[in-house]
Amino acid sequence: ILNLPGKTRNTLPPVNLPLAKSTLDRSHYAMTGVKEKVMRFIACQKHLGCNYGAVLLLVGPPGVGKTSIAVSIARAMGRACVKISLAGVADALYLRGVQQVFQNARPGRIVEALIRGRSFCPVILLDEIDKMGNSREHGSPENVLLDLLDSDRSLFVDNYLNFPLDLSNAIFIATANSLDPLSPVLKDRMDIVELPSYTPTDKRRILQGYVWPKLIEEYQLDALDKLHHPEDEIFICTEGLELTDDAAQELIRMCTEEGVRDLERVCRSLCEAVIGIYYAQGILYKRIDAQ
Repeated sequence: ILNLPGKTRNTLPPVNLPLAKSTLDRSHYAMTGVKEKVMRFIACQKHLGCNYGAVLLLVGPPGVGKTSIAVSIARAMGRACVKISLAGVADALYLRGVQQVFQNARPGRIVEALIRGRSFCPVILLDEIDKMGNSREHGSPENVLLDLLDSDRSLFVDNYLNFPLDLSNAIFIATANSLDPLSPVLKDRMDIVELPSYTPTDKRRILQGYVWPKLIEEYQLDALDKLHHPEDEIFICTEGLELTDDAAQELIRMCTEEGVRDLERVCRSLCEAVIGIYYAQGILYKRIDAQ
């Protein structure tokens, strides 16, 4: 109980709409309809001063940016984003907690999310909600979600704490790859936002405008000044390694998934190969200050 946030942590943080729009535009390419829906959601939160509408359910194939959109929403609203993975969860006690009379008693993941987020106003990401199971002994986690996502969230009781928690200021966002495994009752509690697959043109622009520049900065490839080839050919690298259109199209042809996760994985391998080859052969020299 002492680890739970205090009452002062139940105040809604201010919402910066221009920051929200720039955050979404900077982190995600295209998705005009999805961004418009998210901006309306954030604007209503700001206007009403409380949680508005049903829980957002982001549906789409792997790698299209469902989790990153939830993180961007939390950053734009000045809230902590806490992820709860529901893939393979078949026990209701995973979310609701275990009573103190048992030896392995512990709070559920909802209470732990409040502790990790250090606030009663976090964005709680229910990841892969379509991959939940069902336990005959301890109940279905879907029933816990039906109670949790009800319109009145101020009466959620964790089995371990055994007193109601006020979750009325917490925002829940769920992700799923498909709607088929979800029950009609659970889908009725959510506002479904479908994320489309990326076209080859979208993938090329995302790769060259988002993924590759991020990896250049992450792997500090822009710090490589001179790369000396064993045959004395010198490649001057002033702004990092450039990914040409032909190379981008070849990578897209290799990665046939609907999202860009596989593309990012291949690009990471390229960055690691560049650093590994030149360090292994002793032909990478750091930039030397003229002074």
